[in-house]
Amino acid sequence: MDYPTAPKANFPFTLPLDTPPERVRQIRTRVEELAAEAQYGWGHSIDFGPFRKEGILGEEYLRLAGLLDQWGWWPKDLTARVVADIGCFTGGLSLYLAARNCSLVYAVDEIPQHLQQCAYLAEVFEQNRIRTVQASVFSLLEQIPEGSLDLILFSGVLYHLSDMLVGLYVLRRLLKPGSPLLIETNAVDDFKQSYANFGRFYAGMWWQPSGLCVQDMCGFMGFEDTEVRFYQHNRCLVRTTRSYEEEIPFKRGLNWKFELLQDAIPRPMDPGVMAPVRSGKEPG
Repeated sequence: MDYPTAPKANFPFTLPLDTPPERVRQIRTRVEELAAEAQYGWGHSIDFGPFRKEGILGEEYLRLAGLLDQWGWWPKDLTARVVADIGCFTGGLSLYLAARNCSLVYAVDEIPQHLQQCAYLAEVFEQNRIRTVQASVFSLLEQIPEGSLDLILFSGVLYHLSDMLVGLYVLRRLLKPGSPLLIETNAVDDFKQSYANFGRFYAGMWWQPSGLCVQDMCGFMGFEDTEVRFYQHNRCLVRTTRSYEEEIPFKRGLNWKFELLQDAIPRPMDPGVMAPVRSGKEPG
């Protein structure tokens, strides 16, 4: 199968040509120190101008930005908007969002060493729009006001969550109604069966959902108009919108404290609504 391609986006910042050599040496030294302090090193490859720092994730983030631009999935002008880059690591995409004139970018990661890299990039490129937040997805409502975000970028995180449904529900609570959630995730290119493989923590992955499963989870957690596009055989981008509905359809069994647990709509009782993986041998 052919997957879409797009021109790689350009990193929007570089050091000025007249940056003193001593300042360049200081930056290079600090970058190397921050890389050494993180368990898996430096995250995104960043071209500072006078030097380049390679990261374990390379420039894939710029390819993703190129696809999102090509598809028109995010605005090129984010003036006065408040956004979040959840799972920011080094902050390559946080800076990319900041360059679009957001009033505020929450750069979120649960690993403090990742946030130190991001904060240093923001300092070097003088991006005071970026505010780093150390938090798990599940505790974000303690640090970001509910219903305050105009856009969330959720790249390379969904499959790392022990509970993907609750993670998506938290993101719904953070977004303003009608605002977009952009997800990048490992997934199975399958829109016939709805399932999630157990990842056995391969590359930190707890789950590998099918494309249909991702679409279903978004719908059950209060999102609408969900579109899933694979750009590799095992990676996809998702654009979905926080619905205007007050409640999600079903709450029972979710690891969340709700005031009321009544179903908002009648629950399906026909097993035919499921789209499970089957062994190939149906009971006789």
